[in-house]
Amino acid sequence: MRDLMMLGMMLLIVPVTLSNAFAAYIVWGWTAVIAVPSYMYGFMGSLRYNFFFALVTLVLVAMGRATDKSGFKLNRTSALILLFVAHTTVSAVLAEPSATRNVEIYTDLLKSVTYCLVMFLFVNSRLRLHAMFIAIALGLGFHGLVEGMKTLASAGGHKIVGLPGTKMSDNNHFGVALVMVLPVLLYLYQYSKIRLVRWGFLGVLLMTVMAIIGSQSRGAFLAMALMAMALLMTTRRKVLASFMVVVGAVLVLALSPAEWFERVESIGSAGEDSSFMGRVEAWNVATALALQNPVFGTGFHAMQSPEVWFRIRPRDGLLSGALSGNVVLADFAKAAHSIYFEVLGDHGFVGLLIFLALLVNVFFTVGQIRRMTAKRQDLLWARDMADALGLACFGFAVGGAGVSLAYFEVFYVVACLTEALRQYLLRQPAIGPPARAG
Repeated sequence: MRDLMMLGMMLLIVPVTLSNAFAAYIVWGWTAVIAVPSYMYGFMGSLRYNFFFALVTLVLVAMGRATDKSGFKLNRTSALILLFVAHTTVSAVLAEPSATRNVEIYTDLLKSVTYCLVMFLFVNSRLRLHAMFIAIALGLGFHGLVEGMKTLASAGGHKIVGLPGTKMSDNNHFGVALVMVLPVLLYLYQYSKIRLVRWGFLGVLLMTVMAIIGSQSRGAFLAMALMAMALLMTTRRKVLASFMVVVGAVLVLALSPAEWFERVESIGSAGEDSSFMGRVEAWNVATALALQNPVFGTGFHAMQSPEVWFRIRPRDGLLSGALSGNVVLADFAKAAHSIYFEVLGDHGFVGLLIFLALLVNVFFTVGQIRRMTAKRQDLLWARDMADALGLACFGFAVGGAGVSLAYFEVFYVVACLTEALRQYLLRQPAIGPPARAG
């Protein structure tokens, strides 16, 4: 039945995308985050949806069939992304021979970056910015809706394991990804004109909170809690934000199982948690690899190779002091369990510096947009959109501290959407580019 429903959807979607490059671009992004094959059991599960719509978009652009297309101009965000790709390209070429996933992850990053850079050709109006938000919501929000309803129906007993074959295959990765979509759903609730649609986005938001609870991810819970605090401090609509935070807190208290509270309480005793200390060991290995290869690191996920992992002695890393005493070291290679240590081990200190610059650039751009719209009532939507993007990036920065999600495409999409919004505002006559000093 699912396969037949998807076939029916494709029979409607494909003709539209073949005649409209922006529609193809939107579906290209949507298929990347919704991971259609994860929900199919029959003949529709083997199709390469994302590749097909990417090909359609690029062919239409090459043929000059894209309407209302802007010319590509290098900007601060695209320059940082290209610099990061250039650096990781050298890192991938020089990678450890035992890094079996090096080419796979590098290729996947190139696909994500290609999508993001094409964004600057298409996303040049408020309508298209809003459409990008809807695409993200229909992708990540769909997962939140499905898993949240299961969590609600089971009174918190449903355990989410993630989406196999995707970057969200782990419950912790899945939880952090869902945290990123919360501010996007809140924005769409505020700015959708049709009442039924608005309430629909609100319902998906609440179910996504339930799904984050169902993931039983301590990192995702911490990111969601800190995001709620950041929302209260930055939003213009503090009454609405306060209400949403209270509703979320009630859902957590009323529907979370006892074992979930036990996991959250263990955050305060991390030093005694074997799971956390296992992360510290992984972080120590990542720092040791970066010290040995400070410029280009060891390649994508090389530290997960036993040949690389067991070459590192506990005292080699910067966190060796935390591993003394009764800490039992792992007898198998682990993931980095942090976007920061992941990039550090994979691409060295230089790669981490570029990655951090890209991350900080999002917050800097959000600050610029807030200043640009400070005296414009007609552009308050742009400030709210920037705040939503900033909060999504904040959730990634906080939640990502405990998961290996550095190459998650939604982060790069958020970074480029923030820049696309800034570029849109710069084209407005009453704003224009900032004046140069002197």
